[in-house]
Amino acid sequence: MKKYPIAHYHEGKYYPVVDFLTNELTPEQRGKVKTYGELLEERGPMLTRPQVEKLKGYSDLWELRPHFWNTEIRIIFTWYKSQPVFLEGFIEKSEGKKTQRHYDRANERKNKLPKQEALK
Repeated sequence: MKKYPIAHYHEGKYYPVVDFLTNELTPEQRGKVKTYGELLEERGPMLTRPQVEKLKGYSDLWELRPHFWNTEIRIIFTWYKSQPVFLEGFIEKSEGKKTQRHYDRANERKNKLPKQEALK
């Protein structure tokens, strides 16, 4: 039984992390994300580095940090009502400011959560 089932942030019928997983990752990369997600569902807040890291400079944002060969995959999430909620996904590169936009977008989505009626 999953102690901490993962929810996905959504805007209507659009689920940004599901879209990222489906359209930007290979089946093998999705498998790696699934494995890390299962660890998160089992261990919850007790899961730490190297799988999960708190984002510095943000309140209540963490990143799931799966990697596949030379690809660093990042899923930014928050804890909402004792449940991890996936907010944003991307492939990390040495992007600098481009990576920052993913963090900012995740933070904006996090701030909308209390207004959402349901998470799936």
